Order: sequence, then structure tokens, then C-alpha cells
Amino acid sequence: MFSICRVNFRVKTVVGLGLFLVVWLLSYSSASAENWTDKVEFSGFVQSDIRYNIDDYRGADHEEDYAFQMNRNDVRFKLDIFPTDKVMTVIDTRLRFYGFNEADELSQYSRRNQVDPWSLHLDEAYLMVKGFLWENMDLKIGRMIQNWGTVDQFNPTNNLNAMDLSDPLDYSAKVPNEMLEIDLYPADWISLHFIWIPFFKPAMLPPSAPLAFAVEYEDNGCFKSAPTPPLKSDQVQQLIDLFGSLNACDLNFETPIVNTIRPKMNIQNSQAAAKAQFRVGDLDFSLSYFYGRFQFPIPVTAVADVDSDPDNPSKLNVLYQAEVMYPKMHVAGFDFSYSAPWFFDVGFFGEVAAIFPEEIVFAMRAFQNGTELTDLRLANTVLKTDPFVKASGGFDYAFTQWLYLNVIYVYGFFDEFNEVFGLHHYVSTAVEMKFFENEFQIRLANVISASDRSDALFPQITWIVYPSVELIGGAFFYFGSTKLSDPNDYGSKTYFGQKASGRNVAFLKAKVSW
Repeated sequence: MFSICRVNFRVKTVVGLGLFLVVWLLSYSSASAENWTDKVEFSGFVQSDIRYNIDDYRGADHEEDYAFQMNRNDVRFKLDIFPTDKVMTVIDTRLRFYGFNEADELSQYSRRNQVDPWSLHLDEAYLMVKGFLWENMDLKIGRMIQNWGTVDQFNPTNNLNAMDLSDPLDYSAKVPNEMLEIDLYPADWISLHFIWIPFFKPAMLPPSAPLAFAVEYEDNGCFKSAPTPPLKSDQVQQLIDLFGSLNACDLNFETPIVNTIRPKMNIQNSQAAAKAQFRVGDLDFSLSYFYGRFQFPIPVTAVADVDSDPDNPSKLNVLYQAEVMYPKMHVAGFDFSYSAPWFFDVGFFGEVAAIFPEEIVFAMRAFQNGTELTDLRLANTVLKTDPFVKASGGFDYAFTQWLYLNVIYVYGFFDEFNEVFGLHHYVSTAVEMKFFENEFQIRLANVISASDRSDALFPQITWIVYPSVELIGGAFFYFGSTKLSDPNDYGSKTYFGQKASGRNVAFLKAKVSW
């Protein structure tokens, strides 16, 4: 009840602030000689998004039905307000309506938010003051989304906002965060940026992420597989040997429990970053530094508890519990972009991030019928303090007005952090073709793992029916084995083949912008 009241209070607060803003603008316009419309820019869009699962084997169940995955409608409103030529305020918000009924109990059918669920998102809300204290100094404060780096989507130097992967088709989305930013422009060819982030916010994971800890059973109901801890094969085999010979059909593996160790809300866990950006002719490059946390969780502890089933002593109940956390890190970054006029105006870009992490030691304990197996006290350094590098780079080129190519090499994917499974190599390509004065567009994008040959393919067709009106259709496919090549080594999974990556889907979107 308290949480519901709190949500209602927040919604009423946002609505109240919005009404106050409208009243203030109207009163300001009547009192000012200037037209208030000169001080406000209003933009946004309405989008409908329908998706359908086109596979029956990548879900939580052994055979999951083909079904609608999403029926969502977004309404976005963005206001850029300019009270004076030195001050700007940005408010970017979204109303999101989900088309699926979420009511399970009869009593819930009287609640609108269960039958017709929705959510309110405030993506940005910040104040910018130009010429703050000094003519060439700007101040920003509030809720922001930063985009550092020069490579499309793959930015190891960009750690200010965590990734929002809650929608796998929108992998460029970011989690907003509250920040204080100071920008200095001492000369035309250099700019300096300093950012303080009071609180850490982690990445939002896709709905399929819990499948990384899923338990699977054969068609006959016998235990098939469970999440393997981040240990090497010989260590996992030692774990199995300690429990003796276990019959898979006699195991009842309960749903694993994964707890998160959240950083405390104090000044010691604040984040900071700085960047110096340079322009030399056709070359742009920057040097950056970031201190904060890795946005994806790393395992630190696990407990396996095996007990005899009180109703059937010949069977065993297994409970697996784990803890994950977000390690601290220092990141020294370099990025560049260069348009080569001497080589057909091909665009080159790249980023290198040298990462200095804190040490994370994974420890595991096991119990059988309440007795601790003390010789199982394995300690495995998941993350060492040795620095490592993540990088991305490539080129893009417009062959004609209707044909565009983008190729990127990636070392270390978004969620890879040189822990026990290491970093891997990937290649991303995107081809765009435009016809009929850009009214009809075809885009084919894919990312392939050079390490295990798994692949993610993203074909998309866009038809601009009228100016500002788009119809977008396409699909998202995953290729690769869903099984471990080594049952005792979780690191033997294919990156895009694993079920935690998500379902194969077809989608249709309609969008009108203003």
C-alpha cells in the first residue's frame, strides 16, 4: 500500500509540476511583450509497437508457444524552454501503455493499472546556464543522458549512463541519471567537460536475463541442467564429486535465488568523469577519465544446499543461491573520428578504454543435509586488479545517396569485463539502402561473435508514408547453440545462442513525429 501511495504521489507531483509550468508560461506570455512561443520548442512522437515470438525453443519452457510478446504504445513529449538567451531547461518525458492485461485475481479486475497497465518515464529534466561565472563556461544540472564516444552503439569509453536493455530492439537506450556538469570552451579547438554523478545506477537487463540462471528438465521430468557457477571445469567437477553419484531423475532443483549487493548511498560511491575534446582539421579526438562502477553484475558468492525430500527420502531437493555486485573501476579512454577527404571521404572512428578494476574473489560453499562440505571452500579470482583493454573501431561510407555501409570491430561486448570468462571478439555490420527519394528504406544489421560463431541478425524495412509518418517492420533473430559445449563450464555457452539473449521476434511499428 505504501509503495502504491508513493507512486501515486510521484505521478501527482509530475502532473502538478506540468500544470504549474503551463500556467507559468501562459502568465508569462500575457505579461511579456515577446511571444511565449519564441521561448518554447515542443516536439515528440506517438508510436505503436507490436511483436510476435517466432520460435518455440528459446523461452523458459522446453516448448514455449508462439505468442505475442509486446503490444505497446508510447507517447513522448519534449519541451525545450528558453526563459532568456543564457538559460535553457529541457523536459523529456514518455507515457508508456502496455496492451496486455496483467490481472491474475478477480479482485484485480477493478484496478485500471492491472487491466490496462502503464508507466511514466522522465528521461531528461535539467537546467543549463550558459556563461556561468565565465563567458566560456556552461553549467548543467539535473537528470541527463550523456553519449560519449565516436563509435555507433559500441562505446567502451562511455560509462556515464548505464545501458537500458529492457527493450532488446532498442539497444542504444540509456538509463537516465542525475548529474552535475561543467563545460569549458577555452578555444575553438578544445573543450573541457567535468561531470559528477552522486549515485550509481546499474544497467536495465532484458526480460530474458533470468534465463541465465534457469533450471531445465527433460521431457520425462528428469533434471537436465542448472546454472553453473563461474568456476573452471575441474573445480565444477570437484563440486559434483563431493555430492557423490546423483541420479538426475531424483533431483528437484528449485528456482535459483540471485541477490544483488547494492552500493551504499554515500559520497564514497559517487562517480566522476572528465574529458578533453580536440578538433584538428578533419580529425576529432578526445581523452577521458571515469571513476565509478561497471554497470553489469559480477558474481561474488554462491551456496548450494542439497537436502533429502521429507516426502520422498530417495529424492533430493537442491537450492542454489548466489550474490552479484557491481565492481568499482577506473577507466582511461581515447576516441577519435576522422573523415578522409583524400580517400573518398570515408569516415573512420575508434575507441580504446583501459580499465583498472577492483579485485573480485568468488567463493562458494555447499551443504548436504545440513552438513557443510568444508573441503568445497573454493576461492576463485573472478576479477583481478590487472588492467585490461576494451576497444571498438571501424569505418562507414556512403557509396551513393541510396547505399550506406557501416563496419565495426568490437573487443569486449557490453557486459564483458575480463572476469573468468574473458573478453571476446565481435564484428558488427550494417547496410542501409534508400529508394524513392528516401521514402522506402531497407536496413540489414548483424553482430557476429568471432569466438563462437553465434550471430544476431536485425533486418528492418521503413516506409515513410507521409512526412513524419513511418511504418517500420522487421525481425530480430539469434543464431547459435542454446546448449553448453561443456556441461561443467558456463563459459562454454555461445553468446547470442544462449536463451538469456532473448526470443526471435517479428515486429511492426507505426510512428508519427512532430
